[in-house]
Amino acid sequence: MERLSSSTLPAREAPMSQISDRAAPTSKSDAGEPTIDRRTWIGLIVVVASQLMVILDGTIVTVALPRIRDDLGFSEVSQSWVMNAYVLAVGGLLLLGGRLGDLIGRRRALLYGIALFTAASLLGGLATSAWMLLIARVLQGIGAALAAPTALGLIVANFPPGPDRAKAISWFSLGAASGGALGLLLGGVLTEKLSWHWVMLVNVPIGVAILLAAPFTVDETPRQPGHLGLWDTLLSAAGVAAVVFGFIRASEVSWADPMTIASLAVGASTLAAFAVRQRHTSHPLLPPRLVNSARKAAPFVVMLLLPGAMMGMFTFMTLHLQDVMGYSVVASGFAFLPFMVLNIGLTVTGITARLVARLGAAPVLMAGLSLAIVGLLWLSFVGPESTFVGAILAPSMIMGAGIGLSVVPANVLIVDNSPAPDAGAASGLMQALLQVGGALGLATLMTVFGPLQRSDPSGTATGTTILVGSSFAVVALLVLVVAYRPRRAVDA
Repeated sequence: MERLSSSTLPAREAPMSQISDRAAPTSKSDAGEPTIDRRTWIGLIVVVASQLMVILDGTIVTVALPRIRDDLGFSEVSQSWVMNAYVLAVGGLLLLGGRLGDLIGRRRALLYGIALFTAASLLGGLATSAWMLLIARVLQGIGAALAAPTALGLIVANFPPGPDRAKAISWFSLGAASGGALGLLLGGVLTEKLSWHWVMLVNVPIGVAILLAAPFTVDETPRQPGHLGLWDTLLSAAGVAAVVFGFIRASEVSWADPMTIASLAVGASTLAAFAVRQRHTSHPLLPPRLVNSARKAAPFVVMLLLPGAMMGMFTFMTLHLQDVMGYSVVASGFAFLPFMVLNIGLTVTGITARLVARLGAAPVLMAGLSLAIVGLLWLSFVGPESTFVGAILAPSMIMGAGIGLSVVPANVLIVDNSPAPDAGAASGLMQALLQVGGALGLATLMTVFGPLQRSDPSGTATGTTILVGSSFAVVALLVLVVAYRPRRAVDA
């Protein structure tokens, strides 16, 4: 298997892992290696906290939905828009957020986004009506779309190439790897012990701390030339929103519904027009060179498909634990603790980063996806008579190890494949795929789960739905294997 290095890329497109936007604050160790000062490591915590907060908000509200529905008067159908409003806003505007960070500086974009996200969280926590909460969720999504794409660019700017940058990328990957499960756990505890309002209000002190610390610990990046691209922004936002709405509509009604078909058609044609414009504009919102080869595109495909499988697993296992096995909200959240322990452990101990350094990012990612698939397939045997220890614990741990070995190398491949000036666009695309992939995957699986659950509400639908969801991870693995199939050895 060929190792990924700058030699696999065109010479005029140096990867982000090899250059930085500005000199990072370093000193020389006795061995001559650059060392990162304490201030910069604190800045990494700030960046990681901002990303984790954005990812958490995709699931932390899930377990609180029944309480929100009863308190604010949502219907069984309309309650889903507490989730959908956030996904539509953040998914549609993430590419714009990446471009804005390039134009005004990524730290400034981070601060603007977190300020809006924090204010919207306060509004949502104080909501007394359904519309007030939905407005807050849209504003949260806009703030997240401004903040989320800045992370990779800020890491590149603040950490020079080497082991420290690899460690920083590993910590950044924690949000994508564990944010979904952590959101379910934290949401359950806050809802059960306090109230649903705290799944929103918990963001406020974290956001304020980020706003106070970032100006002193995170270096700003130089502004890139170009313009915002209003038409590109409108096309990408409208296209993503239409596709996501089409999938949501299919999950609520059917794939044959006229509004579903019309929405998907509008979304596909709008995104096609957006793709054409990107090839013919001097300052594209999504530079085609980010995905102009199979090897460059494959990690992005993984970031689109894998969240769908995992969001399906989190959602339907939570329903199974509560409705079939009788777990409380808090207990169902803690049921994902083994998943998180393996997942987070592989990241924070540096095991995944060391494996990537030794074996290459692509082989480690393939191994991680394979483990995740094994875990999903095993979990698909869960049924009405299953016990936690007998049917859930072991596959959860296998999945935790698999995801812990997947997200870091996927991020490394994206960073190494992307020219430094495109850091904002690459990060924006990656974050958009994470959010949209989870939403599309969950909506697709709902069309499987719904009919099965109505025909047999005893709990048999969960395993079949997870089995279908595992196919997303299988496709992701196949795409990666084909893109990174062995070639003639290339010297690193």
